[in-house]
Amino acid sequence: MLMGLLLVVYAIPTMAQITNRVTFDATSAFYAGNAKMPAGSYTVSQPDPDNSLLLIEDANGSHSVFLEYVVVSSDTPHAQSDVTFNKYGKVEF
Repeated sequence: MLMGLLLVVYAIPTMAQITNRVTFDATSAFYAGNAKMPAGSYTVSQPDPDNSLLLIEDANGSHSVFLEYVVVSSDTPHAQSDVTFNKYGKVEF
């Protein structure tokens, strides 16, 4: 019984991570902070809801980066999450 309770306690944070995820495809290389990420499929998640860090990781786990973020509010919030790229010169961020 105790072992079952411990497994449930450890599974709850994992379930929160899965529902708090955005998946996107990058058609070209881009920078996430100072890390250059190659084109491919990525997920953005928040591993720890108590920290202001996001994890960007490619589908096979070979490229990943943690980024700090700042919460902002809007009078017209987005209906769904999205990923936006900005281009400065020939480089996408």
